Amino acid sequence: MSGEAEMTERFGARIGRHRVDTRARWQNTAWALVVAVPTGWLGLWALLSADDGRPGGGRAIGVVIGLSLGALYVAVTQAWRAVRGGSEEYFEVREHGLVHGSRRGATGWEWSRVVSITMPGSPRIHGLARRLGNDYRCRLALDDGTRLHIDGHTAGASGLGRAVVEHCPRARRLQGDEWQERAGGWFLAGAVVFLAVGVSLVAYFVSHADEDAQNVSAGVTMAVGLGLPVCAIGVITCVVLYVRYRMYRPR
Repeated sequence: MSGEAEMTERFGARIGRHRVDTRARWQNTAWALVVAVPTGWLGLWALLSADDGRPGGGRAIGVVIGLSLGALYVAVTQAWRAVRGGSEEYFEVREHGLVHGSRRGATGWEWSRVVSITMPGSPRIHGLARRLGNDYRCRLALDDGTRLHIDGHTAGASGLGRAVVEHCPRARRLQGDEWQERAGGWFLAGAVVFLAVGVSLVAYFVSHADEDAQNVSAGVTMAVGLGLPVCAIGVITCVVLYVRYRMYRPR
């Protein structure tokens, strides 16, 4: 029995097929590496050859290294999605179930086996999100532990998501931010920790400001230059998450 005949026998007639643009994921990986590699080398070179006498040098190096790490994160996530899905990845909506396949083969599940459907409440629709496939995200959890990920690189992704919701009325609906409700007040604790670390860095640097420049190592200067932006971002992020949790938590 052929693969198509087997899937038809198990899950009924095919209603629609949604192909995944795996090529776009590899293209995103390539351009992200083009950004990450040279900026990473530049940041490392600047970090190792930094001169203590240059004001603002630590912040500039932090920006370059941050850019490199951000591009590297994009490259890794895009490559991981491409490898996870496989070449020529696709989804099929059938009468009695969902099929996910690639050149490695195809597997199907009956609709009743979908345990939860996670869809963010506020999808990002700007140009970069579309390019990375983040303008639409849907994650399906199945009863055997399998996780299926549908994103903007899937043709007709929103239609596929609606079909899954319609066929799985008993599946738990999630938005992906439920962890914020569990974290609650820990956000404020995190903000306090970041603030304390930042104050400690400033206090240490100020207490050694009157010493000879030779006694203040480049490592200390870099720690302050890189640590303060990280602490500031950490404080802002934790406070924003806490406020958002307080505003949107269930009453």
